[in-house]
Amino acid sequence: MKIAVPSTLPTLDAHMGTRFCRNKYLLIIELETMEYEVMMNPVMALSGPAAGKLFAQQLLQENVRIVLSNHCNSSILKFLGSAGIQVIVGMSGSVRNAVKEFKEMCMADTLVIAVEALQN
Repeated sequence: MKIAVPSTLPTLDAHMGTRFCRNKYLLIIELETMEYEVMMNPVMALSGPAAGKLFAQQLLQENVRIVLSNHCNSSILKFLGSAGIQVIVGMSGSVRNAVKEFKEMCMADTLVIAVEALQN
């Protein structure tokens, strides 16, 4: 699965920053391998509906299904949601740590589901 994380620099050890639209880079990360590619954040260059639509289209072309961010404005959320891309907000720290935290959350959810299925 691929996820996208806005970043202040084009590396996994860079800080996520606090506002989605102010991060210059977007890292597209393959969760299993942690291999990534870097793209310029399209939301920085544009504003309004065009930014959200372009952003959603680019993420879909990269097969991204989830975006991790500290904060995301409502217009971007709307376009991503309508494209079927989930946004997880409230993430912080380095990109690498945010991805690690996300993986841990997924593992916890999987374990809860597995235990509930066994009890039924």
